[in-house]
Parts: sequence; structure tokens; C-alpha cells
Amino acid sequence: MFLGDNSPRPVPQQRHCISLDELLSLRHWPPARSPSRQRMAIREGHHLSHIRGRGMEYDDVREYQPGDDIRHLDWRLMARTGEAHTKLYREERERPVFVLADLRSPMSFATQGHYKSVLACYAAAMTIWTTLANGDRIGGQILGAKGEQLFRPSSNRQQVMAMMAALAHESSLTQGSNLAQEGNAAVDAQETATVPLSLSDVLATAERTITSGTLLYIFSDFHDVDDSVQQHLMRLAQRCELKLVLISDPLEEKLPHGRRYRFLGSGRELLVDADQHQQQRYHQQFQARIQLLERLRNLRGVEFAHWQTNQHPLFRSPLMKETV
Repeated sequence: MFLGDNSPRPVPQQRHCISLDELLSLRHWPPARSPSRQRMAIREGHHLSHIRGRGMEYDDVREYQPGDDIRHLDWRLMARTGEAHTKLYREERERPVFVLADLRSPMSFATQGHYKSVLACYAAAMTIWTTLANGDRIGGQILGAKGEQLFRPSSNRQQVMAMMAALAHESSLTQGSNLAQEGNAAVDAQETATVPLSLSDVLATAERTITSGTLLYIFSDFHDVDDSVQQHLMRLAQRCELKLVLISDPLEEKLPHGRRYRFLGSGRELLVDADQHQQQRYHQQFQARIQLLERLRNLRGVEFAHWQTNQHPLFRSPLMKETV
């Protein structure tokens, strides 16, 4: 979808969690960067910036102004119009990449395919390794059940390893949550008392942290998206390139008619037996979430994709054979 390569990728060994070794193995997947555009200095890059100046890529022309370098005059245009114009070039600059991986408790769920949290970890790791291979700085926010971990953009491999470890750790917490749901572990009282961060709070932090020109990936189910989240994203879109990936399970979009569902978790049991009216309202709530995010697609530099746990572009696996 956004990752841009059709080569085979490994599949997580388990549907509900992913190990550090699996995340590290993904470093062999990113394609090598083309040697034709070598980095000449630490602050230069192979991405076109929105800052116009001297560079290698022709961008536009404007009327000649006193002090302009005559070497950049557009002689052909001047011959046609009789007026002097100066060529403008778009500078090549480094583009930091920032990954926001939502691994809060609602992401620890799937009725088909892999858990939403596994897909988010997998996609975040692939983005991190690809960015590092391209020579760009990578940073991120990993949002878990007990809080968030912030990594400022850097090309330091030790930080990349720390990000991978954080992703794997949050995934292991997902596994512990899964066991608790089955009654094989007690619910931790301190964890229960912890107030989870909202996506709005996390994006507020991102606004203060992320610099202009950053490429921002967000992998989440956006279960708590609201007008506040939309406002944060609109402000980020004014100075960043946004790639939003909504990850959902088919059951979140539509409840099958005439079937009862029993859910266990956090010491509670929930029985769902929805009638037609409730099913329709449930579906409308999910569609409202989709539409709110799709409206952002009209903004410059914003892309939106919707992945489902049983149908997504990351990998093919036996878990998906019946639904793909």
C-alpha cells in the first residue's frame, strides 16, 4: 500500500504477538537505495523539499529581481517574451520519517487473521528499516497500554534497536493480555487503574515534536478518533506528509445477523446479541470513523488506507486463505 515493494515478506509465527527476532529479520527486506543519488553532506538528502533555491531540480520561473544570478536567467523565455526571468530550483534535503504505532489494548484483537497490533508492529518495523536503508533519520512514538515511548528522529542504530525492542515488548504485553482473557492470569490492579492515553493527547505531543517536512506514518484502529484528532491531523498536514493506515477487524465493521458473541477480558464478560437496529447503528458508527479520516484525503500530502486483519498488503498466510 504505502510500502511499495512486492517482494516476499516473512509472516509472523503467531497471530497475537510478534517477537524481537522476527522484527529484526525484516531488516533484510528493504530494497537497497539507488547509488545514483549519493548523499553529499549530512544535511542533504535525495528528497525534494518545498523550499525553493539553488539545487539540481528545475521547479519554476519568476520575474528577474535585482541581485539574481545571471547564470540562472531563462534565456529562451526572455527571447519569447522580451522580459527577464530567473529559473528557480527545488533543493534536495533530508526528509525525517516518524512512525506512530498504536498498540493500545483495543489493538489486541482479531476474529480473523492476525491481531491489529501485530500488523501495526510489522508495518512500523518495515517502515523503520526501509528509512534506515535510505539513509534518512527515523523516529517515532510507540503508544502502549501503560503510556507512550518517544524516539526523536535519528539515524543511530542503537535507537532503532530500542524502537524494535519497544515494539516487541508491547506485543508481548498483548500476549499476556490474551492469556488473561482466557482466565490463565490475574488482572494487574495497577494496570487497571492506569488511564490510557487518547489519540488526541498523542497527536498533541507529535505536533510539538515533529519538524516541518517530516513524513509521518500512523498505524492505528483510530477507535477514539474525534473532532479533536481531526484538528491535530489537519495542523500536522500543513507542514508534514501524512500516511494514515486504519487497521480494523471485519467484526468491527459489521455484526453478523443472528449470531451471539461472548467476549472475555479485564475480568469482565460481555455477551453481544444485537438486533437489526443495533447492527445498523453499529455499522454507521464505523462508517463515520472511516468518513472522518477520508475527509483528510483532500488535504495536500495526505494519504489514507484501510487494512483489515484478514485482508491487507503486508503478507499472505494460511490465516488469510479462506478470506482472500
